[in-house]
Amino acid sequence: MIDRSRISFESAPSEIAIDAWRVKLFCQAIGEEDAVYTQPEAARSAGHPACPVPPTFLKAIEGEHFSSAQLMSLLKVPLRGVLHAQQSFDHFAPVYVGDRIEVSRKVTDIHDKKNGAFTFIVVDTRYRRAGKPVANSRQTILVRNALEAVQ
Repeated sequence: MIDRSRISFESAPSEIAIDAWRVKLFCQAIGEEDAVYTQPEAARSAGHPACPVPPTFLKAIEGEHFSSAQLMSLLKVPLRGVLHAQQSFDHFAPVYVGDRIEVSRKVTDIHDKKNGAFTFIVVDTRYRRAGKPVANSRQTILVRNALEAVQ
């Protein structure tokens, strides 16, 4: 049974350093070939102070802070049947290699659909640099619930 008393749970913030090697691995994983993300010279030529990170890279640092697996454990959700259904980002400022980004996550909603066959867990994440917002994201996690067979 999902622990709905955890709606409004917010993780304590932690700070994650953005490393060049990690951005490079992320770019390789998603097939991003723009040199601006991995080569400091290309980034400076494009007007950046350092290599920027791709927009969805911020998802990768959530796991170092408070992963979705840790969150599912807190909510008493078995990982079997859990899917990352959707995620959106609002960016306010670029994030660069060398930045230290503060991350915090909050469970904002848990609701059922299809007569309890599915539970949706909504998690908002805040990303800040030096106390100022650089991005927010909203993730929806889908849980396929095992329902008793109807006789």
